[in-house]
Amino acid sequence: MSNKTKRDSPLVKSVLALDNYLTELERVGTRINSTDMTSDFDVEYIQNLMNRFTECGKGISEEVTNLSTHLHEAQARAEAVAQGVSGQAELWNIRKNEQNEKLEKFHILGEKVRELNAALSQFRRPQGQGVTNEDLTNEDREKLRSNIPAFEAQLAILIEELQDLRNSARASRMKTLEKNAESLTQSLQAARKKLGGLSPLKTDGGGQN
Repeated sequence: MSNKTKRDSPLVKSVLALDNYLTELERVGTRINSTDMTSDFDVEYIQNLMNRFTECGKGISEEVTNLSTHLHEAQARAEAVAQGVSGQAELWNIRKNEQNEKLEKFHILGEKVRELNAALSQFRRPQGQGVTNEDLTNEDREKLRSNIPAFEAQLAILIEELQDLRNSARASRMKTLEKNAESLTQSLQAARKKLGGLSPLKTDGGGQN
């Protein structure tokens, strides 16, 4: 708020007017009180001082009333603003809790993805070392065949949960979370497509993708 705006405020004007009246009242009163009424003094001059003192007293009374009115108005405005801020604070708290809940869910899903990746990594065949399906033992093939359906099921669940979180973040206009959830979803979808490549191309009973 600029200084001019402050000066134009009815409350400030009332305070300044009251202060001026008080200052003038003290000045005039001091003049009157310092006059020796038993001496030869200027009666008209003292009369003018008395009139001015009365005017100042009346002005003080009026400005005190005005000030009281302005203070009540200011209090009402402050209470109205405070009520609005209270409502905003409640909405902010709800929004903050909603964000924290969604971020925590994304964190948990991220941990699940890391755990699944760690489990999948034991079946990834080394690259550039000439390792083929024939190099896998029967035990490796059987273990891989038995685990892939579970991995696929976990991937499907994680993808679905991430898509739900992405949609929820979009509805809540949490763009960063929406983007991160979408990115992780795409990574899992790509991993699911590649999961078939982890299976042996040949088994004892025939070919398998």
